[in-house]
Parts: sequence; C-alpha cells; structure tokens
Amino acid sequence: MEIRKIMVPLDGSAESDKAFAFALDMAGKYKSTLLLVHVVDMNEKMSALDQVTMSGYVPAELMEEGYKLLGHYTRQVPPSIPLETLVRIGAPPQTLFSVWQGKKADLIVMGSRGRGAVESLVMGSVSQYILHHVTAAVTIVR
Repeated sequence: MEIRKIMVPLDGSAESDKAFAFALDMAGKYKSTLLLVHVVDMNEKMSALDQVTMSGYVPAELMEEGYKLLGHYTRQVPPSIPLETLVRIGAPPQTLFSVWQGKKADLIVMGSRGRGAVESLVMGSVSQYILHHVTAAVTIVR
C-alpha cells in the first residue's frame, strides 16, 4: 500500500498529541504529506441562540484559535515532510469525512478518547464515525 497523504485530525488533547507523533513518524518513513486538520465545533463553542442570531457568521477568534492550535504541531514538522493544514467549521465527524473525500488521504491517524462501550454507544464517537464511513486505512492511537 502506498501512503502518499496522511490526514491527522487534531484537537489539542493528549490523544491527538499521540496521534500526531505517530503520524509524523509514519510520514517520515513513507515520505508522505501530512494533512493536519482541526474542526471548530460551533455547538461546543457557542450556544444555539448565539449561532442563530449570528446568522452563520463565524467569529474570527474561533478560526484563529484553530490555526494557533495547528501552529503548535506544524512547528514540530521537519521541512523535509510536506505539510498541509486546514481549519474547518462544523460537526467533527461529518466535516472530517468531507475533508477526507476532498483531499484523498490514504491513511487517517487519530487519537482515541478512550470512551467505554456504553458511552460510545450513547454519545457516538468521531473515530467510530470515521472508521465506518471512509474507505482509507484508519489508525486509532491510544
């Protein structure tokens, strides 16, 4: 299997830090492009009322936070590894799926939140959504 592009969803958690480290190692070994993605979840950042009254407007601060977060990771990538970064707005599972479709990543490396079976069943999980919807290889790092 040829791994030309590795997509890494990042949220700043310890789990995504581990996924980033793993993906960085893989990108070096396979001479792959790293695609670092952060999704701003408006439901997490703003109340429903604020979202309605702002009529789809996304405060620049939220986008800046996303790029700042990705900057923390990009500074660790050696110049020899090709790098792309994206900040998107939306529900993380569907937004990550859409990014994967558009960017044609061969591998997705993401952290596991370590949720138990019952919580994952009730709440759902970004990693489970990705596992069930993409056709690329997926590595979940714990």
